[in-house]
Amino acid sequence: MTVRPSNEGLAWCCVWLRGADAVAFAQGQLTQDVTAGHGARAAVLQPDGSLLAAGVLRSATDGMGLVVPADLGEAVVARLRRFRLRAAVDIEVEEEAESPWPTWAALVDDVWPGPLEAAAGLSPAAYGSEFVRRAVSFSKGCYTGQELVARLEARGANVPFRLVSLRSDDPDALDASLRSGPPGPTGLTTVVAEGSGVSALGIAHRSWSPAEESGRRG
Repeated sequence: MTVRPSNEGLAWCCVWLRGADAVAFAQGQLTQDVTAGHGARAAVLQPDGSLLAAGVLRSATDGMGLVVPADLGEAVVARLRRFRLRAAVDIEVEEEAESPWPTWAALVDDVWPGPLEAAAGLSPAAYGSEFVRRAVSFSKGCYTGQELVARLEARGANVPFRLVSLRSDDPDALDASLRSGPPGPTGLTTVVAEGSGVSALGIAHRSWSPAEESGRRG
């Protein structure tokens, strides 16, 4: 478990889709209705409906892009290229100067899944109702991974693991508590120093509850 300084920066990149079919291709691959435009939040899923990366949309005269953590850029490019088929679209990754969350602390404060949370391989529903509300469209039609997302939404988004946001003076004990339940991708993920303790995101089983409710934010 790495405890990061509160001002440690987080690098981002933009996966750009350019060409005559760029918008139509994006509509079939991203969770968001891409007509929501520049700055809207969106995600790209694996075919099984698990989260690969989440970020924000960028628009340009010759196409559109999705800003994601730099560590995930090449994985997103590879995933999109698998489904390009005969679409007239070029896919490439570029550095992104306009960081949507410039530090790890900003990501934690916004309770937004970064690269460590995406590594858990969970469905969008596991990242919370606010994440789904902001990053997922249920009216735009089909996209890769959509079937599981729609099925979970219809069943009340009752998932076995969920993203939690916490503060603690003892991150090791908190991490052990999160991991004490049924096996799964549990534990603290992004941990940032805050005063004498930490502010953190983590993955918990649905049966887990913190010993001190005052320590829980989400």
